[in-house]
Amino acid sequence: MNRAVILALLAACAGVVDVWAVVALGGAFAGVVTGNLVTAGHALAVADPSELLPPAVAVAGFVAGVGLWSLSRRRWPAAVSAPLVAELVVLVALAVAWPLAPGATLPLLAGAALAMGGQSSVAQLLGQSTTYMTGTLTGAVSDLATGDGLRGRALRQLAALVLGAVAGGLLLGHLPSLVPALAAVLAAAAVVVRAVGARRVQDDPAGPVAP
Repeated sequence: MNRAVILALLAACAGVVDVWAVVALGGAFAGVVTGNLVTAGHALAVADPSELLPPAVAVAGFVAGVGLWSLSRRRWPAAVSAPLVAELVVLVALAVAWPLAPGATLPLLAGAALAMGGQSSVAQLLGQSTTYMTGTLTGAVSDLATGDGLRGRALRQLAALVLGAVAGGLLLGHLPSLVPALAAVLAAAAVVVRAVGARRVQDDPAGPVAP
């Protein structure tokens, strides 16, 4: 349950961040690399540098996030708490910077993609994607079609992503300065859930090991 809650919170966070990135930071996704690569390919085909720059920045930020967070895993292979806190720090920085410099869309996009790349690296430790849901949806529909039943975990992930996107979209329409703050709150909740789970394991060494 601890892992499921963390994954759902991170998926909701990704929904918020991607809506923010697509609507307000130049049209590129912060956490969906496939869409950005397709957009970049089209920009190259029509020789439009203005269309190429946002997805290129987003992909570079995402790659940097995965790389940096994965390097930390070489030292702490099973660590989850520290990378989650690192993502939270980036999101808090974005929440502070966005109201102060809303016109700095490319640096903000790079930071958002950095956070989503880091989150993807953390989610890999937990056995699920929280930013890219095509595989999750494919597995859920495949199981349903073959009679293996619909995965509750997949439904939670997909629902959390959509709800995060809805919440982010509503805030963009009414209180846009709070959008990255909502993402930071969701990431903070994941950190708290992880900390509580780790504390319970320490208090009960015979109990199950938290992810």
